[in-house]
Amino acid sequence: MSLGYRKSSRGAGAWVAKIVVDGNRIEAKIGIADDDGAPFGALTFRAAVTGALDWAQRQHAALEDNRDKPKASSTPTVKSAVEDYAAARRKRSDRNGRNAGGRLRKHVLADDEFASMTLPKLRAADVEAWRGRLVPMAPATENRLLNDVRAALNAAAEKHRRSLPAYLAAEIKVGTRANSVADEARKQLLTDDQIRAAVAAAMEVDEDFGHLVLLAATTGARHSQLQRLSVGDLQAENLRVMMPSSRKGRSVRAKPKVAVPLPADAVVKLKSYSSGRAVDEPLLVRWHFRRLAGRLKWEKDRKGPWGAAYELNGHWSAVVAKAQLPPGTVPYALRHSSIVRGLRNGLPVRLVAALHDTSSEMIEKHYAAFIADATEELSRRAVLVL
Repeated sequence: MSLGYRKSSRGAGAWVAKIVVDGNRIEAKIGIADDDGAPFGALTFRAAVTGALDWAQRQHAALEDNRDKPKASSTPTVKSAVEDYAAARRKRSDRNGRNAGGRLRKHVLADDEFASMTLPKLRAADVEAWRGRLVPMAPATENRLLNDVRAALNAAAEKHRRSLPAYLAAEIKVGTRANSVADEARKQLLTDDQIRAAVAAAMEVDEDFGHLVLLAATTGARHSQLQRLSVGDLQAENLRVMMPSSRKGRSVRAKPKVAVPLPADAVVKLKSYSSGRAVDEPLLVRWHFRRLAGRLKWEKDRKGPWGAAYELNGHWSAVVAKAQLPPGTVPYALRHSSIVRGLRNGLPVRLVAALHDTSSEMIEKHYAAFIADATEELSRRAVLVL
């Protein structure tokens, strides 16, 4: 390998590194030389030598990795990172993978300038420039897209770590930094009477949907947890349900189920609802329909587990109207309300987090005001009365 100096007709010159391994010749510009009038950050000869050696080692490692694949491109791009990530997501969950892949195709792969960038040259400014070209969207929506892009780029950076610069992780982190979103938790809180009205209304709308709302209201669990409950998870004699963990995160080891207490009247209803079913059958089910042959008509076919959360939309809209809940109330309000109820009743933050399959940090971040209210009430009980 060698380090050369290339003089420019205008301004400062440049340091150029070259490497030849088994007939493979690679050349790259290391940086601007510290000539007179050079911009800030220009490299001295010593710095250029260090940078050239580091660059040469990475190139040599990349050539070794691709020795058996001479026809394959050794330089990953944003496009290849996104495509690999979408394929990996589809292997874990076909539905979620297709949703993520659709977002990435629409907003990332459709932007040729950003998609064609090679990862060794990717900088935070390039990611920010791409964000500036996005169609206007809600901050929370853009954050979901950024989560996918960040995960895709980080996965590619880990896979090709021997041939990519060490600072790439920092560039990705800065470029995909999330937008600030106003905390909506307080806007979606329901009183105990409103929750009781919602459960009663759900039972009237549809019995199967009513029992799902009943469990969501009493446990504060996510839909992905509720849909995976089995009949055996209901422990009526102990007045509790063994709640499975959600599908968030990348942990390869499944978390153990958590015992969540239930009120006695809810246990009676759930026990009656699940009577006669095997312990390994889904606890919460709904009717699945089939289309009649040659007719535009559907009929009930069989009962099976609930699918994606959007299947709740029609029934939930009817519940909001029947129970006279605030317009725009979403099912997730039941989870917010359950968390706040635990905090207001003096439960430790760590216990509230465990019961709702989240972290103490997330509880403290999104429900800090309620933690302050609860701790003040506890502290007031210890005040000396004169």
